[in-house]
Amino acid sequence: MRGGAGSGAAVASVGSDAPRTVMALLDQALNAARDGRVSDAGDKAFDAYIAFEPLESTTRAKNPGLIAAMEAHFAEFKAAVRAGDMEAATRARDAIDLNLPTVVELTKPAASGWGAFFESFLIILREGFEAILVIGAVATFLIKTGHHERLKSLWIGGGLAVVASAITAVILSTILSAVPASRELIEGGTLLVAVAVLFSVSYWLISKVEAAKWQQFIREKVTNALEHGGGKALALVAFLAVYREGAETALFYQALFRENGAVAFPLGMGVVVGFLALIVVFTLFYRFGVRIPLRPFFSVTSALLYFMAFVFAGRGIKELQEGNFVSATRIPGFPTVNAIGMYPTVETMLAQLVLVIAFIFAIVKTFWPSRSVTLPTIPADAVPASGDVIARIAELSEQNARLQARIAALENTVGDSRETRRDLTTK
Repeated sequence: MRGGAGSGAAVASVGSDAPRTVMALLDQALNAARDGRVSDAGDKAFDAYIAFEPLESTTRAKNPGLIAAMEAHFAEFKAAVRAGDMEAATRARDAIDLNLPTVVELTKPAASGWGAFFESFLIILREGFEAILVIGAVATFLIKTGHHERLKSLWIGGGLAVVASAITAVILSTILSAVPASRELIEGGTLLVAVAVLFSVSYWLISKVEAAKWQQFIREKVTNALEHGGGKALALVAFLAVYREGAETALFYQALFRENGAVAFPLGMGVVVGFLALIVVFTLFYRFGVRIPLRPFFSVTSALLYFMAFVFAGRGIKELQEGNFVSATRIPGFPTVNAIGMYPTVETMLAQLVLVIAFIFAIVKTFWPSRSVTLPTIPADAVPASGDVIARIAELSEQNARLQARIAALENTVGDSRETRRDLTTK
């Protein structure tokens, strides 16, 4: 956690002067870094981000890419002043200054009802898409394995997440509104919990891929797993998938309805149409998913859940870094790839590296050749010793010799009989 005392004043002064407050705090951080006051410089940099935060809600809803870039600039600035890299700090400060007018422009209400409708529609569609992918994959999995009764738990998990999201949004905008970085803490913590659950379910599915050669065997194993708590884990996946997006989405709509009261109806229609679009996406996903053969489906679903865990790991650590709950050690020159949750800090990369190692271990453990097919084997005590083998060969050779002698005797007997019959016929 941070130790400076400036955050309260910084947050209190935020309003229409937010851009000016942000830049003033950034300049104070630069001056502190030049004077060698590293701790003070880090605190001022964090204060600048907290001062910027009120501008995020509506802007992120309209242009998430811009806000992601701004957050990266703030993170780079904070790491640079703490490291005494004045060149990198100045570069990040100038990038923030350049983009702030665009951010402020995006905070203005939509000029028309259609504009408000499309803003609202795109928010619900964009924020809900990841949740729909996860829930659709789990629902299809349950249908394909004949566990329709478990779908109820899935819907309950999603419904509870919607309620929890609304409650969280209200708490964030009221009780925790004066607590710095409270949203980052909740979002980061939720993401990391989701990482653990998604990876565990992903591994559970991977472990069934090999067995997918025998559908009946799979159904028996899956039934057993679901009866022993697997169903609760799948419901928890649905809850987290909805909740991690839901709280932020609720905050977006709070800001939009507060600033666009005159166009409340178009905003509401955008929500309704967005939900309908998500229902269509979900329906298509699981209907086509049911037609996919079992083994490929297990593989694709497992890969999807693992990918989501990989992305969430990077984003979760980044959220905690923005809230000053986790340190941020920058990797100079490393790119930011927001789509896969990859950020240029040692901490985010380590979190994702742990997942990569765990994934490799899961693959090796599942597909190691000795596990692929169980062939019939001969017990060790059934294999004769070498002396017994030699004795057995000698016995077989003796039996063969006796058999050949008997055959020769029979041939002689048959020959004598033929001679006797020929003599009798001649006489």
